Amino acid sequence: MNRQGVPRLIMFDLDGTLADTAFQLGIAVNAALRDLGKKEISMDALRSYIGNGATMLLARALAGRRDISLTDVDDKELFRARSVFNDTYLSCCDCSSKIYPGVVDTLSELKNLGIRLAVVTNKPHRFIEPVLEPSGLLDYFDFWLGSEVIPEKKPDKAPLLYTASRLGVSVDDSWMVGDSVNDILAAVNAGIPGIALTFGYNQGVDFQKLGAFRIIDDFRDILAIIKDPN
Repeated sequence: MNRQGVPRLIMFDLDGTLADTAFQLGIAVNAALRDLGKKEISMDALRSYIGNGATMLLARALAGRRDISLTDVDDKELFRARSVFNDTYLSCCDCSSKIYPGVVDTLSELKNLGIRLAVVTNKPHRFIEPVLEPSGLLDYFDFWLGSEVIPEKKPDKAPLLYTASRLGVSVDDSWMVGDSVNDILAAVNAGIPGIALTFGYNQGVDFQKLGAFRIIDDFRDILAIIKDPN
């Protein structure tokens, strides 16, 4: 961070951070499962599977558990599931009514402070605009990065470094805000402050042990941290 403690860039996760997108994801995942003749999953299970991109989300849904690798599921089934998921999600991904309280006002104030804003998500890049544009959130961001643009995903630091570089900002002058282990570990790996949200899809993670800079219950608390970063 710069001497004043005010970041020049704040990067945000999307799912579970800016909006509760689980319902729309659940529609697409269960459509894929039905297409394959598989049992649908509950919303609680769906929420626990979010965090490592669409392909891993589908693999977990197919396997019925979170702790898996992509090699644990059939390649052909996963390919078919991803095709159905993509088509379904694009038709229902508008989450305008599910933006978390305080997000719009906070983003507006951050822009007024001259801070650059970006979305860095493990969600496929092609879905970012369709999710955020209907709600007007896309207008607040200077850049957005999803998966499949560069090889690495959070918790790797590469997406954060890439985003800062594209915006011409030193990563040392940046923060990362998110609701998951991947978000905070990406910040730690990049050597920058990670602000953890207690809502979203964090599954009761102890963010303090992960090295979060701050842990907040309300999105609007980001402004308070900027005013008093110590």
